[in-house]
Amino acid sequence: MGEMSEPAAITSAQAPDVEDVRRWMEKMIKAMRLIDLVAAVIALITRMRDANTELTKRLADLRRKRPRSETLRRLERQLAFAFAALAVRADEPDAAASEHDVQNEEDAAASKREKKSRRGRHPGRAELPAHLERVPETNRVPSEMRTCPACGCEMTLVGHSMCEILDVRPAALYVRQRFDERIACPLDNTIVSAPTPHQLVERGKLGATLIVESLADKYLEQQPIERQCLRWARAGVDIAPQTLGRSVGAAIDLLAPIAKLIEQQTRAPGLLATDATGIPVLDRDAPEGIRNGTMWCWTNAHWVTFLYSPKGDADSVRRFLGEDLSRTIQCDGTSTLTFIERAGGKRPGCWSHARRGFVELARAGDKIALEALKLITPLFAIERQSVIGGETAAARLARRREQSQPVIGKLNAWLEDRRADTPPRTPLGRALGYLHRQWPRLVLFLDDGNVELTNNRVERELRKLVLGRKNWLFTWKDLGGQRTAQILTIVGSCVSFGINPRAYLHLVTKIIVARWPASKLRDLLPDRIGTAHEDLVLRSGPFRSPLLGIESPP
Repeated sequence: MGEMSEPAAITSAQAPDVEDVRRWMEKMIKAMRLIDLVAAVIALITRMRDANTELTKRLADLRRKRPRSETLRRLERQLAFAFAALAVRADEPDAAASEHDVQNEEDAAASKREKKSRRGRHPGRAELPAHLERVPETNRVPSEMRTCPACGCEMTLVGHSMCEILDVRPAALYVRQRFDERIACPLDNTIVSAPTPHQLVERGKLGATLIVESLADKYLEQQPIERQCLRWARAGVDIAPQTLGRSVGAAIDLLAPIAKLIEQQTRAPGLLATDATGIPVLDRDAPEGIRNGTMWCWTNAHWVTFLYSPKGDADSVRRFLGEDLSRTIQCDGTSTLTFIERAGGKRPGCWSHARRGFVELARAGDKIALEALKLITPLFAIERQSVIGGETAAARLARRREQSQPVIGKLNAWLEDRRADTPPRTPLGRALGYLHRQWPRLVLFLDDGNVELTNNRVERELRKLVLGRKNWLFTWKDLGGQRTAQILTIVGSCVSFGINPRAYLHLVTKIIVARWPASKLRDLLPDRIGTAHEDLVLRSGPFRSPLLGIESPP
């Protein structure tokens, strides 16, 4: 018996022609080719189902009014989308009525909560930070109001009531005039001039503060150099983008040894995590004048390192790791790092990636995908409790084996059951396939309390680059990619350690320009500098410093 051929395509799944289908079916029935007929019809229905699922997903995304979220509660609410609601009403009237009653009860409870008075529960307006400079200003009573309206006497001061308002001084350009002193001997006319101070750009016309501000604006606030020059032009000063860009490049080159030391700290023993994204690179030798490079992000505890590579291949990873390949490196399901496992290392997977396919399907109304999310969500809740409790790696491992292990068992049984009756090329089949293929890596967190459940921390670090490239669009050749990696390394580590990155860049640049010894550069890294310069430490907000005993977000 010969091998069964691919089912014939009866008509387009996107724009089916009913008349063509009717004629084709009559032809197949006359020829008694019933097996081919059934196979082709099933193939057509499958293609139409996949097309309908994709269109439903797109329509649901277009109609979304809230920010994209992977929260299970919000995904469950999204199943009330028109298509899912119609199906529920048609097939499960009792269930729909029950859900409606539950929703009404929730709405009623929510309205009762809203009606409660906030008095006594609101903490009040927060105090402004004590470390900020206070500039007093007196609001005097006008002269026409200083006479008593009752007796006509001149009123005297009895006191002041004080309020505090947070404000800012707008940036302003100015010209520093440096007068280099010259002295002469009255006896033999010997003349001595004051030594010229070191500058960030020797004999340049831009000051170090202006250059570092521009550097911070580009990589912290994602403002391209050209846009900054337009801002100064509106202030009446023309600065050529080429001049400012070269000066910013010189500042990054000055800070490159700091980035190199941070890279060494990131490569030290500990749990490494990595991910990569593309970066457009301008290159006149490229066919269209532009090509794609790769930016790798590596994290280890609070250390963050960005590494640029013209290609996102395994060699770029080897260049970072060196000879020590038998390590534990957390990442997504990329095949680029499979050599780590061949070298004896481990690659814990990311549960955020594992659930992402189900999230997209749940948004489109797939109830089976929602089943997967309900099984996966307890893993995140368990990890959250561990973080809130501030548990050590050993305590977290014990919690996982006690609470997460049963969840993993239920999920594995569900996965095997669903894979048996789901075509692998459907959207649901692909989501199930990813979970099945990555399963040995995804369960490694049950054997090591240091391994994280997700690789989200690295993805958050990559957002700095992703936001930036949407504004400044590209870098200039590989040198621009390397400089971008170096400055993002410094900025990312500063934020992770709770150090103000803008203030850090100003201080460290000034210190290095003043010829700080290379043997003491380690003292300038973000983990140490806050001890000697407490004004750099962030004392409020989401990135409070671990130097104050408060951990930064993981």
